[in-house]
Amino acid sequence: MKWMPTGHRSKPPTWEDWLKNSNMCEQSLNYFERHLQVRQLDERQAKENVLGHLRKAFHNLSLANQAFDLNQNGQLKTKYTGENFYDWVVTISYYAMYQASLAALAAVRKSGENHSATVCALIYYYVHRKKHLNEQYLISLNKIKSLANQDIQKLVDTRSGREKASYDTSFATQLGLAQIAFSDARDFILKVREILEDGLGKDFLKDV
Repeated sequence: MKWMPTGHRSKPPTWEDWLKNSNMCEQSLNYFERHLQVRQLDERQAKENVLGHLRKAFHNLSLANQAFDLNQNGQLKTKYTGENFYDWVVTISYYAMYQASLAALAAVRKSGENHSATVCALIYYYVHRKKHLNEQYLISLNKIKSLANQDIQKLVDTRSGREKASYDTSFATQLGLAQIAFSDARDFILKVREILEDGLGKDFLKDV
């Protein structure tokens, strides 16, 4: 089975293609929906997912922050000389961003089942922002502040950084990746929260 209809293309579209071409992004989203990799949520589940995923995002961000500080202060027990846990700071930071992405999708009553499907849907709804949608969403798409290209790139780059941190064991590399990943995760999650507050109201998120 092909990954998706690509016509004469030899490779499936990338997240950069989705950013550049709204029609291609929509076609890819339709593919993900047909293969149940992007699912529709009912209103009750969508509300629960917005709050649940956003709480999880801040939960993970807090853990990444604590792990980074403990690494910096030499307070983590290690088995090997020169060992550190900065690779886990990068990993946790990525999952914090991913949870924030799922919260954003829940606001448009969607659920992503994997990284590619989630990124595609996120770009479609929050970068291209189709205003002629027929369904009723929790969030008002024609009023919210959208994610920018650089916000999406932070999510994708942090995923790549997670893989690099797992294989490159040098202290300098892992420290640098951890610093960038945590900073990007914090900025990304706060941006998503700002968007959700703008579209859903601060009262809805008061317990997050």
